Amino acid sequence: MHGSCDDSKRAKVQRAGNIGENMEKVTVEKFALGVRTTHWLHGALIIGFLITGYGIFSGAYLFGDYATNLALHMIMAFVILMNGLWHIYFMTVTGEPRSIWISLDDIKDIIKIAKNFIGISKEYPEYGTYDVEAKRFHGKYHPVIKIKYWGDLWFLGFAAISGFSLYYVSVFNYVNFYMSFIGIEINLLWFRVIHLVVFLYFFCVLMFHVYLALIPVNRELLNSMITGKENAEVHR
Repeated sequence: MHGSCDDSKRAKVQRAGNIGENMEKVTVEKFALGVRTTHWLHGALIIGFLITGYGIFSGAYLFGDYATNLALHMIMAFVILMNGLWHIYFMTVTGEPRSIWISLDDIKDIIKIAKNFIGISKEYPEYGTYDVEAKRFHGKYHPVIKIKYWGDLWFLGFAAISGFSLYYVSVFNYVNFYMSFIGIEINLLWFRVIHLVVFLYFFCVLMFHVYLALIPVNRELLNSMITGKENAEVHR
């Protein structure tokens, strides 16, 4: 059950079937090396943030002490910023922004998926199939993954702003002093709450993401994030 690509990079479809069911599938590159590398580094950093962040918050350190965990937390903050910039670069040069942008059709598809999930509809939107003629994916990213993707970006922004304020208290006080002249005074406690909400968001998203990646129906997708290639169903 496989396909191949000739020198012109045009996919050759081969027929495949299982228990009488005929399907067309083709093996194509889905994720470029740069996109995969930054994705896995992002995941590793999020796990590192959760471990060190929990230690800083609770005092229950998996290793080292407060100073060690705080130093690692701040180093990873710089690394994830650089990784994010590289990720945007790789996504841009491979044309990914067009695939990851959320459209009105995605919102409609999410409603269909929700209905399917709770059992009130058998309809499920098509995504992740490959258009051989156009040589591109049809619905490359699941609508829910798109929501997660942009949610991660926003919450990383919240993490950066709140984390910077908590770490550089003197800078925060300096900014707060001048903002008081226009009648705005920010309580540092707000940033602590925001940082905690960010922690809970990434913890829940990580658990959900790992669960979805490991269920049998998504094994092919998981493999494509490792090897870059996917045995994709052909778009009709």
